[in-house]
Amino acid sequence: MRTPRSRRLLGSNGICAQCGGTDAIEIRLRLDDTEVDFHSCDHCEHRWWHADGELIDLTSVLDLARRA
Repeated sequence: MRTPRSRRLLGSNGICAQCGGTDAIEIRLRLDDTEVDFHSCDHCEHRWWHADGELIDLTSVLDLARRA
């Protein structure tokens, strides 16, 4: 099965910004022509997002998703 161009699993070897766990996953999404990286920690379930190398909050992600 092919992954749509609008999203892509980048890996599962990231480091959690909250607990320092090493099993955080990263998924890249394209929302309203902006690439957003979603991160989620398997250990503490912390979630965070980056766009253009900057940390963004959930409200910003939802605004981008609404416009997409």
